[in-house]
Amino acid sequence: MKNKFSWRAFISFGLTYSLIIVLVSGLVLYVSPPGRYAHWVNWKLLGATKEGWQAIHTIFSFAFVILSLLHLFSINWKAFLSYLRARTEKSHSKKRELVWSSVVVVIFFIGTVFSIPPFSSVMNLSENLTASWEKTEETPPVPHAELLTLAELDTQLPDLSLDQITEKLKRHNIAFENASTQTLREIAELNNQTPMEIYAQITQKPASQMQGSGIGRKSLETICTELNKNADDVILLLEDNAIIADKDQTLRAIGDENGISPKEIYDLINQPPN
Repeated sequence: MKNKFSWRAFISFGLTYSLIIVLVSGLVLYVSPPGRYAHWVNWKLLGATKEGWQAIHTIFSFAFVILSLLHLFSINWKAFLSYLRARTEKSHSKKRELVWSSVVVVIFFIGTVFSIPPFSSVMNLSENLTASWEKTEETPPVPHAELLTLAELDTQLPDLSLDQITEKLKRHNIAFENASTQTLREIAELNNQTPMEIYAQITQKPASQMQGSGIGRKSLETICTELNKNADDVILLLEDNAIIADKDQTLRAIGDENGISPKEIYDLINQPPN
């Protein structure tokens, strides 16, 4: 014989689970990085983004409130009314507790609203913890840069034109649809990368790491000779990739004029034929 379904147990378990999830998600949000950084690096914890944790916290907070009301009104309403009647009849003996409870609530409320220590210290600790996630090299150029379109990003990068930005993306096999409407975040999601990685490829300058390797100082013709390639064919290959070059130019000079590193040029020249 099956036991009758117990709504009391169902609601009690639901309240317990909701409370645990609200506490855990609240702690995660308390220490999580600020939104501008979280979106820029696509921050995740246990597979959920910051927005995901915010959604979890909000939904289960609502669930906790709803289950609490059900617990009160559908299960314990009679007991609650009886308790209120008993307390009302004996209220003269509990006035002190009522006053002190009210005072404590008011103190907490005022202290929080006006950022009075030690309440402000709790929020300051959260700010310090969230700020600790950010690294200088990972900081977005402007707050919420992930929401910039390529056209808007062009105004933030005076050294690059929109055509150069789009050519760089194509060169790195970054798929995008519309430079005027698609944001860095949307492009990053489309290519399974972070907005920071997309931005890094756009703003990559002639690589300083190539200095001293000799590649940047060599002429295009010399590189072609070393790789046993025809210089004219290589120039056509570069033109197909929106790189203007002359065989007498060094790779560094070509890179400076086209916003690309000597290594990228070398790798393009040295790639195996299709």
